[in-house]
Amino acid sequence: MNLRLPGIAAITAMAPLLVAGCAGDEPATGPTSPRTPGASATPGGSGDRPSDGTASPGGPVHLGPDGYGALKLGMTLDQAEATGLITVKLKPPKDHGCGTFDLKTHPRPASTAGGNLSAGLGVASIFAVADMRTPEGITLGSSLAQVQNAYPRLQNGPNLSFTKVPGNPAAVYTFLIADGRVKELVLDLATQDCHN
Repeated sequence: MNLRLPGIAAITAMAPLLVAGCAGDEPATGPTSPRTPGASATPGGSGDRPSDGTASPGGPVHLGPDGYGALKLGMTLDQAEATGLITVKLKPPKDHGCGTFDLKTHPRPASTAGGNLSAGLGVASIFAVADMRTPEGITLGSSLAQVQNAYPRLQNGPNLSFTKVPGNPAAVYTFLIADGRVKELVLDLATQDCHN
């Protein structure tokens, strides 16, 4: 498998902190057994995992293992729009290339996006926002130590770190970690073709 990691071409989607691309290394194989639905790795979290991606009272909003609520990696543009969760910012070209979308509940500035739509793969990336966390409890602001504890096979790169998503070997979590904290968190198809 040839994994393309977000790099300089993804500045508008990732963050201004990204200054150079990474090589196309293959990610390490992470734990493959899915978490028990309702399990929470966050102390004090309710562990509820609503199917629509919205938070239950006191509960986390999950990103992963296969998407964000009803929005799933690999969905076509039409399927993604039918969830009612996205606003298309730029439609992907018909044959190749990518477009972008925002999550309706979390619109982003014009120069950034909430996710990528691949002409050939559908929903290719979903970018985390402040109230999202992975089923393993990782969110924006988590420490590097917390990420390494949640994902022991995390591969650290000079700009980005990544790991396979537990319970979904077709996906990876990509992290931008700066000053020891997660600044960006992305759920990507492992074969996504929208950024380097």
